[in-house]
Amino acid sequence: MFDDPLNPPVEITRDHAETLLHEWLGERVRCTGLRSLSGGCCYTVREVLFDHPRSPVVLKASHTRDDDGLRHQFRTLGFFEQHTSFPMPRPFHCDLSCGSVPFAFIVMERLPGSNLGEASAWMTPDDRVRVERRIAEAVSELHDHTGPHFGSIHASAGRTRWIDYFRPKLEENFTDVRDTGLVSARSLDRIEKLLGRLDSLLDTPGPPVMVHGDIWATNIIISGSPGSARLSGFVDGGGDYAHHEYELAYLEVWQTVGPEFFSHYKLRHPLADGYHDRKRIYWLNTLLLHVWLFRSQGYIDAVERLAARIP
Repeated sequence: MFDDPLNPPVEITRDHAETLLHEWLGERVRCTGLRSLSGGCCYTVREVLFDHPRSPVVLKASHTRDDDGLRHQFRTLGFFEQHTSFPMPRPFHCDLSCGSVPFAFIVMERLPGSNLGEASAWMTPDDRVRVERRIAEAVSELHDHTGPHFGSIHASAGRTRWIDYFRPKLEENFTDVRDTGLVSARSLDRIEKLLGRLDSLLDTPGPPVMVHGDIWATNIIISGSPGSARLSGFVDGGGDYAHHEYELAYLEVWQTVGPEFFSHYKLRHPLADGYHDRKRIYWLNTLLLHVWLFRSQGYIDAVERLAARIP
């Protein structure tokens, strides 16, 4: 599922690209192409081709000077590169000043291939099995990394109980959607009653583990050709310590992975009893957020269906 951009697109010319490439590389190079990349709901994303061995790269841009989101993404890429083997783009350059060019930007490695949504059109059934196994290996390795608290990997402190970290997020998304008037009163009443029972429903032990936080088809990059598809890596990681079930539920809410993923993931991280009930609470949180952000009927209908299943 693809959504309209939340922010106006940034106009990026070849002159802009050559200016920021000079700033990064310290030498003049000729930009030979700019290509829009899929995704980019919050930012403008371009593939930049240029006459240099480090071509191509990905440029992500914002109209906002000192954009906190871009700063966070750049820091997160660096953290993943330094502390994990999880395949993410290498961060190359960050300039949020809107000085050399009229926008804030970060430059990162261009992972070879296209996103899983596009690659699915040519992948064979064997490709799909092989890719899901590799995704499971990468995610399970990432979940081996534990942290001191639930919250941002960049924060010096956070919540020691998962419920204390997750509950405010769900409550905030519920309040935002309730105020839009887009979801029926019956569904809102069911969700509000669920909020009152969260402590007992999500009383699941587990340490804070490092998660990507936004793994869906557009954020998984696949290279190769039919019969030889390979996982290149993941993009747009959020960089949090969370309960691992939160990541697994997110993978399922968009039907990004199937049984092959879970059969391999569970070899390293067995699922606790009750996961298939708890995951619907995480689905609800994700869908409420998307209703508030995009006001799409598809998300609204999904919330209504899910709320109808709340006992």
